[in-house]
Amino acid sequence: MARPRVLLTPSFERGRLSLRREYCRALADAGLTAWPVPMDAAESPWDYLDMAHGIVLSGGGDIDPTRYGQQPHAALGEVDPERDALEFALIAEALRRQLPVLAVCRGMQVLNVALGGTLIQDIPNQRPMALRHQQKAPRWYLSHAIEVAGGSYLREIYPAGYGRVNSFHHQAVDRVGRDLRPVAAAPDGIIEALEGIGAGFVLAVQWHPEDLCHSEAESRGLFHLFAEACRGVMEKRGETAGGGG
Repeated sequence: MARPRVLLTPSFERGRLSLRREYCRALADAGLTAWPVPMDAAESPWDYLDMAHGIVLSGGGDIDPTRYGQQPHAALGEVDPERDALEFALIAEALRRQLPVLAVCRGMQVLNVALGGTLIQDIPNQRPMALRHQQKAPRWYLSHAIEVAGGSYLREIYPAGYGRVNSFHHQAVDRVGRDLRPVAAAPDGIIEALEGIGAGFVLAVQWHPEDLCHSEAESRGLFHLFAEACRGVMEKRGETAGGGG
């Protein structure tokens, strides 16, 4: 049976597409087919979204702060204006179509900024009392706690209302964008997850669940929840959806 196709945004390094294989594995294990997006998709995102059943915004570098009306902080990392253009074009069209969206780390920040939100450009400098959010440990290690809000997609995965996550970011959501609500936070108050308000599946997490799927049921559950939404799109279009693995 056919599997739902999911657009997956990569990094573009010196003209080469770069994508961590953990994303593809996590999506495949959830019964989805990952479809890396080429750079030219920024010019006509609808051509790709016409054939997709969902979209994943992957992790990566910093967003150009001019996107949210700020000047660059001294600690701002490398920005990629071409990747910004690609992802902002894709997310605008995906949201308009109410396609399922899963946003990871940088992806959560892209989603927030695309909907009018802002970012903390550097947590250590601008929130000096915060926890360490760039862990010095393997990617599979659960670095800090999160508290999860009730009545959210995430609460289905964390029914007790709390959990632990890995952490590889120096930026974070500051002002939350329209049609989004915070649904998880670290003990220091840094927002760790957002969900969409209204129709359509929109879930964004600041951690990297793709690195935890082999060892943690909650991360596998997150991808399966997204996969269920993608299969719903496939069925609504009258296509035949395959099951998860």
